[in-house]
Amino acid sequence: MRCINKTVDQQIALFGQSGSGKTALLCSFYGTARESSQEDVKLFEISAEDDRHTELMRLYLGMRDDSLFPPANRFESKNTVFSLKQKGVPIKEARKADQVRVTWNNYPGEWFEGGATTESEKQDKINTFRNLLGSDVALFLVDGQRLHDYADDEERYLTYLFDSFTESLSQIKEAILEDGTPLQQFPRIWVIALSKADLWPDLTVTEFENLLIKKAGNEINELRSKLLEFIDNDEAFSFGKDFLLLSSAKFIPGHIDLSQRKGVDVLLHLACVLPIQQQLWWQELRVLPINLANRLVGNELIKNGMKVIFKMVNNKFVDNKKGLAMLDFAKLVMEMVDQPVEKLQNLRGVAIEKREFLKALTADFTSRLKQAQTDKILVWDFA
Repeated sequence: MRCINKTVDQQIALFGQSGSGKTALLCSFYGTARESSQEDVKLFEISAEDDRHTELMRLYLGMRDDSLFPPANRFESKNTVFSLKQKGVPIKEARKADQVRVTWNNYPGEWFEGGATTESEKQDKINTFRNLLGSDVALFLVDGQRLHDYADDEERYLTYLFDSFTESLSQIKEAILEDGTPLQQFPRIWVIALSKADLWPDLTVTEFENLLIKKAGNEINELRSKLLEFIDNDEAFSFGKDFLLLSSAKFIPGHIDLSQRKGVDVLLHLACVLPIQQQLWWQELRVLPINLANRLVGNELIKNGMKVIFKMVNNKFVDNKKGLAMLDFAKLVMEMVDQPVEKLQNLRGVAIEKREFLKALTADFTSRLKQAQTDKILVWDFA
C-alpha cells in the first residue's frame, strides 16, 4: 500500500567568514529556482515560508533588476525551510502529494572568526551551533575574493581561514559536549566550496582541491581532527574529500549577471542525494549512519533489497511515517546512483508521466550531480 504524503526532510548548514557571499548565494539560489519553476519542463515548485519568501525575493530582485548586492547580516542567523512539491498537482490532491523539505541553516561569519564578545553573543553562538547539528551536509566556504587578493600568497589566507574555524570550535567545544560525551547528531559530510568562483573563470574543481591540499593540507587535517572531537563513531565522517565551485552570479562593476551562476543549481541536489548516497556506502563498511538512521524506522530490516539493519538510537522519537518516506527515498538513491545520465533522464520522464514525484526527483537530482562532475565544478568522492 502506498505511503500517503511522504515527506523527506534534509538539512544543509553553511559556514563561511563574514563577506564570503552566504546571503547572495541564498538569494540567487531561491530567486532563480522560483523563476525556473515557472518553466513548463520544471519538475517541482519551490517555496519558502511566507516571511522568508518575501525577504529573499526582495533581495533577489534587487540583485537582478538594480544590481544591488545583499547587505551583510552581522551576527544574524536565520534558518530557511524550503518545500519542494510536484508541479501541476491539483489542489484537492496537494495534501496527499509527496514532498521534500530542505532546511538551509546559516552560521554567522563573525562567529566563524570568533567575533562573539558579550555573554549574550557567546550564548547565541552556542545555541546557533547546536541548531546546526541536525544538518546532513555542511558547506565550508573559501572566499574567492580573499583568495584572489592573496594571489601568490594563498597559504597565508587559507591558513588563517582554517585555523580560525578550528579555534572557534575549540572555544565552544566544552559548552556543546555535555559531560564531554561525543555527539551522535552532527554533520557527517563537509563539502569545501569556493564562493565567488566567477573570479576564477578558468579554475576547475580539481585544481581548487589541489590548491587547498598544497597550500593548507596541514590546516585541513587539523580542522578535520577538531571536528572529529565532537562526534561519536568517527568512521562515518567526511571532510576534505568533496569540493564544489560556487558563484551566485557574475559580478562586474555596476552590474550583476545572475545567468552566469555556478554550482548554485546543485545545492538542493547535494543536500538531498549526497547524504543518502554516502550513508549507503558507509553501510557497506558496516559503519553506523547515525544522522540518517535516527530518522528511519528502528530495528527493521531495510526493505526492498537493503540488507543492513540500522542500529537505532532514541527509537521512541522516530516518526515512522517520515521514516518510511526516508526508506523509500534511500532505496531510490541506491537504485540510481550508479546509472548513466542518459538512463536517469529516461527514468525521470517515465516517473513524471506516472506522477511518481520522489522517483522523478531522485533521477533528476542524481543526473545533475553527475553532470556537475562532468562540468568540473564538483568533486563527489563516492559517486
